Amino acid sequence: METRNCQNCKNDFVIEPDDFSFYEKIKVPLPTWCPECRMTRRLAFGNAWGVHFRNCDKCGKKTLTMYRPDNKVKVFCDPCWWADDWDGTEYAMDYDPNRNFLEQWRELRDRTPHFAKDALYITLKNCEYTNAIAFSKDCYMSFWADYCEFVYYSAFLTKIKDSIDIFRAFNSNLCYESVGIGNCNRTYFSNECDSCVDVWFSRNCYNCLNCFGCVNQRGKTYMIFNEQYSREDYLKKLEELKINTRTGIEKSYEKAIALWNSLPYREYTGNSRNLNVSGDYLYESKNAKHCYMCSGVEDSKYTQFVSVPKATNCYDYYGWGNSADLIYECATSGEGVSSLKFSFGMFANGLDSEYCGWCIGTKNNFGCVNLKRKQYAILNKIYSKEEYEVLKEKIIKDMKENPYKDSKGRVYPYGEFFPPEFSLFPYNDSNANKFIEKDKEQALREGYNWQDKVENSYQKTIKGNNLPETIDETTNDILNEIIECADCERGYRITEGELSLYRRLDIPVPSKCPKCREARRFSLINKPRFYESECNKCGKKIKTMYDPSQGKIVYCESCYQQEMN
Repeated sequence: METRNCQNCKNDFVIEPDDFSFYEKIKVPLPTWCPECRMTRRLAFGNAWGVHFRNCDKCGKKTLTMYRPDNKVKVFCDPCWWADDWDGTEYAMDYDPNRNFLEQWRELRDRTPHFAKDALYITLKNCEYTNAIAFSKDCYMSFWADYCEFVYYSAFLTKIKDSIDIFRAFNSNLCYESVGIGNCNRTYFSNECDSCVDVWFSRNCYNCLNCFGCVNQRGKTYMIFNEQYSREDYLKKLEELKINTRTGIEKSYEKAIALWNSLPYREYTGNSRNLNVSGDYLYESKNAKHCYMCSGVEDSKYTQFVSVPKATNCYDYYGWGNSADLIYECATSGEGVSSLKFSFGMFANGLDSEYCGWCIGTKNNFGCVNLKRKQYAILNKIYSKEEYEVLKEKIIKDMKENPYKDSKGRVYPYGEFFPPEFSLFPYNDSNANKFIEKDKEQALREGYNWQDKVENSYQKTIKGNNLPETIDETTNDILNEIIECADCERGYRITEGELSLYRRLDIPVPSKCPKCREARRFSLINKPRFYESECNKCGKKIKTMYDPSQGKIVYCESCYQQEMN
């Protein structure tokens, strides 16, 4: 065991014996940044939610993109980037031993065209207004999604159909305004529920049917606010609650939240199919330590956002899995990737590569950017296998002897991920700000980029508070309206597909804009930070991601199980 001082935040962090074994296995030096700073740095290199419109730099077509219109980077729309008329070798550079390697990498990055969206375009159908998505069709303004159909304004999804406004969900259909649901059907305004059908305003319920406003229930039917009803009385009570009206929904939600917070939470959220794990929002994982929002992670540490199983033997890795193995210090990579280091945007079976970005189907590459289906390349130039191995070792030696130094004086020898200032995304657009919020002053002080947002101004035609109470009262004329959000006064519209789904769900059109609805969902999750706390029942010391200042009742694993039994 060794204690080190983080060169970024200056706090001490511990490298444990199993960490040494992993670093020796993949032949990398020990990290100089602490786990939290490493995670933040990686997250800053991805942008799933902060989308904009700009024109393709090849065909001129207007396209949705991760990059702001005034960003000088070259951006191709999806059809142009994925076309076969270029592969990235056109921008190849010779390595100059008299210059710092990362400076040369940045020059190559600025030369090459970037894909507009972080999406596996060839697997998509009618998903033009989405990002960070694959194997999906007919989705709109949905992000970080795989194998989805007819999904609107949702994120972090796997195998979701016919749903609106959900976050962290898998294998579910016909769901609305819910967070952390799995194997559910017709589940509305609920949080952390599994295998539920016709459930409303409930938290941490499993295998429940026809339940309303319930907490910590297992295998229950016809319950309202944790009280048992007969089928006839249950249906009668639902009619009285008027949950097809906006007023009825708001009243029920307020009462449900009060009940949610009056009953205990388990020290971490996950299912019973975990073994030897720590972190939060973990499912079907084993030997996964300090992990966050992961499914099917094994023998890994400091890993986040694995939405599609599996990910094995990974350290300091986020997104998105789908058979990822032996990954270290990488971001937004998945789909059969293996043996990657210090890279991001790698997918479609990327193998044995280091210091690469936005490459597809590549293997045995070093320092490449926007390269397609090539091997033994350095700075996008192809070499023989023998030439590649010799030059690669020379560059690694040069990186150790002549490390890059950023604007804050931090050094980046071989073994460190890219400097924060290399990210093409402002911190406030990046994935990092969704989970580790910083203000402008703090972000700039830590060497991240920042760009103030300019909100579009629209001539609103109707106020959100004046919308019809029920979907039955809503005509197709709503498609022509620009609605003023009841909270922030932003303008937003309703699409035809969205309206059709509201009618199918018998849910009134929302009075709040997509941004405010998303913010509410994010307010229901713990952020990836551990707190030293204690069980509110037995007093045992626990390490949890529940912020003690929130005042929630949190039980250790043992006490929680006793409560459930």
